[in-house]
This record gives sequence, structure tokens and C-alpha cells, in this order.
Amino acid sequence: MTKILLVEDDVHTRRVLKAVLESEGFEVAEAEDGILGLAAAETCGPACILTDNMMPRLDGLGMLAELKKRGSTTPAVMVSAAHELPPAEELLALGVVESVAKPFSFEHLVQVVRRVTGG
Repeated sequence: MTKILLVEDDVHTRRVLKAVLESEGFEVAEAEDGILGLAAAETCGPACILTDNMMPRLDGLGMLAELKKRGSTTPAVMVSAAHELPPAEELLALGVVESVAKPFSFEHLVQVVRRVTGG
């Protein structure tokens, strides 16, 4: 089973996304912000990190930058409003291989995660 780390501060969104991903056969670990996401990424060994950008304490980009410094090569999918994202080159340098703009369909998000994980 392919493991996804879901990092999202909104509890309702996190629960819904977790349920959708699990119903599609993914194993989902979760964290409510970038600080907890750092710890979870190091302990759960995900095939992909699915993260929001705008979060308290440490945003998604900050979390990915720190993971990169620590040697992580885990691909990431950034879920955020398009106007909140830096240029594609900066995202790619942080390991973001796909971005999904809010609002999005669950079907589209699952397709992106499958493409990134090969699952």
C-alpha cells in the first residue's frame, strides 16, 4: 500500500482528504502543520507528501525547504490557491513535482497523487 503524508491545518479538509485517499487504496499519515509534518515525514517514510501551503507555525514551502536541507528526496504535491505559489522553478527545487490549485475536484487530486506515486 502506498503511503501518503497529508499536511493540512484545516481539520475538516484533512479528514475529508484522508477519507478520499484511503478509499482509493492509499495509506495516509497526517499532520496539522509544517512542524508536525517534518517529524511525520521522517518517521513514516511516505512515497509522497501532499501539503497545503498556508499553515500556522510553518507553512508548506518552509517545511519542504527544511526537508530538502535534511536530504529528503520525497516528491511533494502542493495544494494551494494559485496566487500563493512561487514560480515553478522554485517549487521544483523544493521537491514539488505537481501543484493543485484550490478549489479542486477529489478525482483530479487522486489522479495527481497516483501519477506522482506510480500507484
